[in-house]
Amino acid sequence: MAAVVDVADVDNPQSSTSERLSENPDTNDYWECHQGGKEAIEKACSELYPDQPNPLITSACVKFWLGGPNPLDYISMYSNPGDSDRGVPPHWHYISFGFSDLHGDGRVHAFTGPGQMSGFGFELTFRLAKEDDDSIPPTWPTALMNRLANYVFQTGNTLQVGDHIPWHKSLDSSDESTSRIHHMLITEDIDLPQLETPYGNVEFRQIVGVMDDEVKIAQKWKGAGVLELMMSVREIGPYFITDMSRPKSIFEMDSNLLQLVANGIQQDGSNLGHVTAVCTWADLTDGTAKEPVACVSSKGAPGAEDAGVGEEEMLDEPDACEAVQLKFDVEAAELLPMVVGARLKKGRFFVFHNAENYAIHLVPPGIMDDTVVVNEGEPLKAKGTFLQIYCSENLTDRMAQEFELLQELKEEDQHYPVEFRFSEPTILVTVTPRGVLECEG
Repeated sequence: MAAVVDVADVDNPQSSTSERLSENPDTNDYWECHQGGKEAIEKACSELYPDQPNPLITSACVKFWLGGPNPLDYISMYSNPGDSDRGVPPHWHYISFGFSDLHGDGRVHAFTGPGQMSGFGFELTFRLAKEDDDSIPPTWPTALMNRLANYVFQTGNTLQVGDHIPWHKSLDSSDESTSRIHHMLITEDIDLPQLETPYGNVEFRQIVGVMDDEVKIAQKWKGAGVLELMMSVREIGPYFITDMSRPKSIFEMDSNLLQLVANGIQQDGSNLGHVTAVCTWADLTDGTAKEPVACVSSKGAPGAEDAGVGEEEMLDEPDACEAVQLKFDVEAAELLPMVVGARLKKGRFFVFHNAENYAIHLVPPGIMDDTVVVNEGEPLKAKGTFLQIYCSENLTDRMAQEFELLQELKEEDQHYPVEFRFSEPTILVTVTPRGVLECEG
């Protein structure tokens, strides 16, 4: 997700998308004949901003289908005056072109046609609060959108409403930034409904910048729930405008919201079923840690909702294990109390992935799925880099008790590794510093 983004110089505020296409006269006629998706999005934008027929845009220096690194053809940037009567501040409105099929000729996306999903079925938008002296929109949001596009195109994992994206740095990527907006949620764009194009349907999904405690609560509960709470904050919703200078999270503004979250978790559990994190596992059956060997591939989406244990084509003739070690960095380990209380105790599975295609599947009793191969008698099974663990009620209760420590863990004061040991089945859980899986001990 940290791909380098290269966007064109935007030194001409009056430059339109079609004018930029005319820079290549040899291919202009061909491109103009295959732009039904692009024109449909432009029409929706012009209806929303009739006073801005030629918005400022960024354009990929080399288009994706010609070998360029960035999948998004264009990103248009509009000036929204806001509405002081409703508490909507002036902001910049960024709208992408490229997640959906713009051309209908197969150069980027397979053609589907009317009534079907166009490309990935969505475009991204972003609303950034204006600074007092802003006359031209900052271009860092276009780089951010292209980085997300690279993730989507490389993995095939789409961004759904309610998803959360931990980013762990200021969204503007500035080393000097003091902003606390370090993560993202995905919501619907209030002004842009689903669009029917000649090449299929397109939804507009909006990036919302959030703080550490806001994304952590989205992980523990659900993104949609946090978005609903944010909507009630006058400075944020229902337009979900990202203000990089926002000083407090919604939970710091109103501590009563935490009780609403606790009630929601108690009632609903958590919608988070997968996470990509710094984690791994090893077989301890012979008394020493034995790293598994990859045999199949898997993909994990940030903030993925429940999708079924079987989506990873997991276990064909798996091997039983007598003991395993699970390693999590402290950030991944912070999720373990939620996983136990809001997933396993609610009868829902959870999957930890890492970037090397390791996966740890935690399965409670009662999951009826063809790929669940563990049970009370054989609680640990593995195939390649995939491990499945049967979490009985007894094991879940013990983990809930032991993992309480993780809710009070202060990373800066902690001596690592932190270890938890469980029997029947034999599981060693090792917690290491943020971003690493080995430490001196």
